[in-house]
Amino acid sequence: MSEIFFQGFWRMDWGLGNPNKTATLIAILMVAVWSLAYLRNWLFWISLVLFSALGICLVHTFSRGGMVAAFCGLIPLLVCLRRPLPIKRIVGVVAAVWVIIGASIYLQAHERYGQGVVQEDRSISNRFVLWKAAPTMMVDAPGGWGLGESGKAYMDWYQPLERNESYRTLVNSHLTWLVEFGWIERFFYIFGWLAVLLLCLPTQGNRWLAVPLGIWISLFTGAWFSSVGESIWLWIVPAIAMGWVIVWRIQNHAWPETKLLLLPPALAAASLLCLSLLAPHSPVTKRGNALAIGNGVPSTWVVADRVVLGKSFPRPLRDALAKNPQLSCGIVENIADLPDNVVSTLILSGKLDSKNSEVIEGKLKSVKTLTLVNPAFFPAEFPIPKGADVRIAIGEFSQLASASNWAPVAKVEHLVGIGDFIPNWPEVLLTDQP
Repeated sequence: MSEIFFQGFWRMDWGLGNPNKTATLIAILMVAVWSLAYLRNWLFWISLVLFSALGICLVHTFSRGGMVAAFCGLIPLLVCLRRPLPIKRIVGVVAAVWVIIGASIYLQAHERYGQGVVQEDRSISNRFVLWKAAPTMMVDAPGGWGLGESGKAYMDWYQPLERNESYRTLVNSHLTWLVEFGWIERFFYIFGWLAVLLLCLPTQGNRWLAVPLGIWISLFTGAWFSSVGESIWLWIVPAIAMGWVIVWRIQNHAWPETKLLLLPPALAAASLLCLSLLAPHSPVTKRGNALAIGNGVPSTWVVADRVVLGKSFPRPLRDALAKNPQLSCGIVENIADLPDNVVSTLILSGKLDSKNSEVIEGKLKSVKTLTLVNPAFFPAEFPIPKGADVRIAIGEFSQLASASNWAPVAKVEHLVGIGDFIPNWPEVLLTDQP
């Protein structure tokens, strides 16, 4: 039982920990149960009973995305329905629908389904803000933001500065993975979905394919409204349905026409091309683990420590860029990720992630100005580049054990009123930027 409530009723989750995941699974099952009716004519009534019971469970999740997923998944079955349908079955279907509607009224679920239609629902409006940023995030990171990093990347670099909602994903499985993947993986992801839908496409003599097609459409739709695709339980029934389709096509040599087989790769490539051309411009560019913000290739780079510069250190930098459009800066969180031979000014904060002195020396070859900010390491651990102008900046209230050891190396500047954390760090450290 879920601990999430709506109007005093608990939201069913079947132990998945998230009512939206449960709702998508129920939507898939609501389509899957109709496979019984294709096996034996009399099993129609078993399918109808199971469909009704699952419909009540779906209502009990109070998930709007799950309800839409169920509706979209049932469309292929309705389109491929043999007509005319016997009057007894029509009456049975109508009765089942009214049972589900009655459960919705009893549980007051219809009030949640109506949210966002008459008045704004932050759950919906926040999703639109998130999804709007996804195309730009994809274009800005050709190699992807990395698995599990989409939510953090959005909050750091794309979330409007006046908002501070916390996100783990983009609340959409498809956009989350497309943002986290690189271009090659994005192509195969879109191609894979299109190929699955094509293989499940019903023909006049094989109406039963509407069931696997509806199953996959339910999964696709549910994964659009929430990050439910991460649950392996949701993929079991679609995988079985896909296996059923492939075995049938192999046994019967019933493959789509060649010209249709060309559609998935062509549409996948075309969609990514359009996205890359139409995505809004952004000052952010990510290559590997290195990120640049501003115009051109920056000569000033920052090795950011989230203890020193803050967990959300990119946000003050974005604010500084808004005030000074000429500002340009590169960001890494590990000194080993610095680009070679382009770093003229380097700001290194906090801990020294790499202990390999040869790697560090290689990254410092082109450095002319070096600023060490609250360095949580000792001078012997860091090879100071020869000929570089070195500046040591330490907060006057910092508790660093190494603070006193830096005085013989270079002039130490004490940051007034600052401890280990530097608020509004761009104003303090990027004062020499244009």
